[in-house]
Amino acid sequence: MPLPRIYLIDASIYIFRAWHTYDTSITDRDGKPSNAVFGFSEFLYQLIQQKKPRHIACAFDSTQTNSYRRELYPQYKANREPAPEELKYQFAMCRSFCQAVGIPEFGSNRYEADDIIGSLAHHFRQQGFAITVVSADKDLAQLIVGEEDQWWDFARSNLLDAHGVKQHFGVRPQQIADMLALSGDKVDNIPGIPGVGYTTAAKLLQKYEGIESILENIEKIAEMKFRGASRVQALLAKHCHMLPLNKLLTTVVTTMEFDSVTDLDWRGVDSSALNRITEHLALSSALQQRWFNLAS
Repeated sequence: MPLPRIYLIDASIYIFRAWHTYDTSITDRDGKPSNAVFGFSEFLYQLIQQKKPRHIACAFDSTQTNSYRRELYPQYKANREPAPEELKYQFAMCRSFCQAVGIPEFGSNRYEADDIIGSLAHHFRQQGFAITVVSADKDLAQLIVGEEDQWWDFARSNLLDAHGVKQHFGVRPQQIADMLALSGDKVDNIPGIPGVGYTTAAKLLQKYEGIESILENIEKIAEMKFRGASRVQALLAKHCHMLPLNKLLTTVVTTMEFDSVTDLDWRGVDSSALNRITEHLALSSALQQRWFNLAS
């Protein structure tokens, strides 16, 4: 008998996608852009309509006033421009929309959405749940460690179990953080070993379990059967000091504590709250009615 399943949604990716996809002519009653909220609400509707989940939650990236990773590495994500104010406003509206349609939502000023998802996944896996991580972010594939766990890139209809993660990314889920530590992550401003990309990192991790094993065997890398192995050994020897910190940065936190997490049940629509927010966002009554029908 399959385990009960929880859907953990990496909300920020789908908000940014909606921000870039839907026209800014979509505005709320005050004339502020609401295109990202509209697109995000459509994504949530489609997911719930397809899967009819009993257990679901959205994790949001909040302003990192006390960032765990920036304490470790002050340049973490320093390459990113701050989100425009009109998008920050829409993030807040997306969280309010989740509340109105009964979806538990989480944010943190210290940890990222990835860490919220990782910690919820760890907690509920121990309670006997299977986990579906809804995201296009390969970082989160490291969480697919249970037999029935899934990583779901919703927009591309790409659903992977642990075996699928290995086929798709070239390493097992438990090695994703090691792969990123070796290759770096430009999006997050994490420098990797120069000249080592995902393909080379995967080759190293097919032989050695993780960066700890690689660091113990650097002098043997040149013996491996791939082109440029001697050069990679020299690069690793020169830059190996970067790897332990990189691994800390690329590992999703699974030990967050929450004030109150008893369940992640989809609670259904709060009629008055949905009325208020759809009126404020100037969404059509037909869109509102779809949610009432979905919850009935």
